Amino acid sequence: MDENLIPNIICELLENNKKIIIVGLGYFEITHQSASYDSETETLYPPMNFLCFKNTDVKPDNILVKNVAKKLDISENEASEKISSWIDEICMQLAESQSAAFGKAGEFFIDDEGKIAFRFSDKTNILKDNYGLKEIYLQK
Repeated sequence: MDENLIPNIICELLENNKKIIIVGLGYFEITHQSASYDSETETLYPPMNFLCFKNTDVKPDNILVKNVAKKLDISENEASEKISSWIDEICMQLAESQSAAFGKAGEFFIDDEGKIAFRFSDKTNILKDNYGLKEIYLQK
């Protein structure tokens, strides 16, 4: 199985869903930060979305399973098995090297408390409407 398949599907789903649950791993959630101004540096920052990961059990919603099944034209049981295999691979990589790539969106890692955490890549923009907007430096 393509190692980026599940991450790509999750990222696609996050474009239209604020939260994607991965049963047995946790969930991804989009957190919005409004445009802001730093008066010290006189810089205006555009609005941004951040991809956050919570390593917490939550009630399954089957959005991921249904979309993997649809994308691969397989049953939901087969999709669930593929997701479980992907999670097992993530856990194995974390046990071996303390990190595991999550496509272009970032990487999982083991935090100081020994829990699975996520590091968002600043090269990924989830808020498509603001793609390419950069900070603006204002001078008097």
